[in-house]
Amino acid sequence: MGFLRRFNDLGIRPKLVTIVALMLLGVGIGFMSLFRSEVRTAAQEDTIAQARRVVDMAESVRHGMEEKWKLGVFNQKVVSEWAKEKQVERILGAVPIVTAWEAVMLRAKEGGYRFKTPRRGARNPENEPDEVEMRALDQLALGKTEYFELDSQKNEIRYFRPIRLSQECIMCHGSPKLSEELWGNSEGMDPTGHRMENLASGDLHGAFEIIQSLDHADQRAFQATLKGFALVGLASLAACVVLVFILNRSVINPIQEVTRAFSKLLQGDLRQDIAVTSKDEIGKLQIGINTIAKQTKALIGNMRRSSKELESVSSELGTTADRMQNAATETTSRSRTVSAASEQMSQALESMRSSLRDVSSTVQAVANAAGEIIESTDRVTSSTQESANVAQHARQLAGNGTKQIRELEQAANGIGEIIGVIRDIADQTNLLALNATIEASRAGEAGKGFAVVATEVKQLANQTASATNEIRRRIESIQNISSVVVEAMTEIETVIDSINSGMNMTSDAVEHQRSTIHLVTHQLAEAAERTSSVANSVEETVVAAREVSKSIHDVNVIAEETSREVESTKVAGAGLRRVTDMFDSQLSEMASAFQT
Repeated sequence: MGFLRRFNDLGIRPKLVTIVALMLLGVGIGFMSLFRSEVRTAAQEDTIAQARRVVDMAESVRHGMEEKWKLGVFNQKVVSEWAKEKQVERILGAVPIVTAWEAVMLRAKEGGYRFKTPRRGARNPENEPDEVEMRALDQLALGKTEYFELDSQKNEIRYFRPIRLSQECIMCHGSPKLSEELWGNSEGMDPTGHRMENLASGDLHGAFEIIQSLDHADQRAFQATLKGFALVGLASLAACVVLVFILNRSVINPIQEVTRAFSKLLQGDLRQDIAVTSKDEIGKLQIGINTIAKQTKALIGNMRRSSKELESVSSELGTTADRMQNAATETTSRSRTVSAASEQMSQALESMRSSLRDVSSTVQAVANAAGEIIESTDRVTSSTQESANVAQHARQLAGNGTKQIRELEQAANGIGEIIGVIRDIADQTNLLALNATIEASRAGEAGKGFAVVATEVKQLANQTASATNEIRRRIESIQNISSVVVEAMTEIETVIDSINSGMNMTSDAVEHQRSTIHLVTHQLAEAAERTSSVANSVEETVVAAREVSKSIHDVNVIAEETSREVESTKVAGAGLRRVTDMFDSQLSEMASAFQT
């Protein structure tokens, strides 16, 4: 908790730098832990790959020796002679597997590894398997082509590859029954003096084991990790510098500028206008400082104006008090004059009351006469409406007639078109009859009967043409008459519209007169009622006039009291002026504390 309190007391720059440094340090440590793990894994894989290469070399040597056996460089008879001579070293030198492990062991020290061939029931006690080798042999017996294990206690990688017997190996490791045939003994011994194991070709005989320490690999991983730490440290330092630069430009410097501006604002300097550099929270804070300065400056200006207005009001209050005192004095003087005038008004009102009663009777008679005029106007309105209805009906009939005549004209036009088609057919028939006559004359006697028919057809076509011409003339006559009738009907509609318009105007005028007479009658009735009401009011006014005379005295008393209150108002105005001067002085002191 104490550390947190001390951290909270730090400035924003140390806080941000500390946070950034801790974050970069955490990222660097995490990265280097992952890097070290990857380097160690890669070193282990390199170690296993080296073990594979060593075993591959041993396998190559073994296969080379087996090829020599197949080529006859070595054979059973030669080895048997060596056995008789007890030349065990020469016998072992001819065994492929022995040659292979000897070749590998020669380079063991140089290659930085140890080599073994563990086997259950090994002839050499040094090759008797330990716990790890037992697990490896079990896995290889299941058919695996290789097996490796990390020995954490010894910090070693132990790599195993199976050794399976070939056909050349059966001479020494095959059935003991063949020992007499192969090696000249009946005890089941091979030429080296060991008992034959009754194994077959392809059986697991043991394993090549490469043991490599990881100390050197760990040392390389440690050095690589140190280099990585150095690079990450430099990168973190560079990133920290860049981040500090960015934070200075975008966060710390603007906040410090806002802090300085706020300190000046607290000291009364209202001339703050911070440049807004962003739209984030810092930008909003800069805008807020500028707004506070502007609003405070405006508030002081408003208070100054209010002080001046209050001073003006206090001055006007004194002036108003003087005017009120003068008005009270004048009121006292005039109240006496009003008292005398009220007596004269009472007498005049008595005379007016009798005149108003005569006027009310006359207005009532005029209202009755106006009622009779309204009845006559209603009858005129009814007659005018009936005439308008008749004219409207006539216009509808004329419109229907015009429509029917236009339909007749359209039908005549349609018949004319049909007549034109018939005429064309008649002309074509006439032409065909003429052609038939010509052809009949060419045919001679055989075409006489056809010529007679052609002549009759021609005559019939001529009659049809004549009939169609006659029909066309009559249709044209009908069309001309229809046009004349349509024009006449149109003129009739126009006249009826004019009559209808006149009727409407007459009806509107009568209705307007009727409304006017109604209005006049209503106004006369109201006038009569108001005249009567005025007469009653006059009587009340007479009574009120008497009361006015009585109240004038009270007005004089009130005017004197008003004069005394005005004196009190003057005193209060003077006090208000003193308060205003005091407020203005305090406001000036407060304003002087601010620099605007």
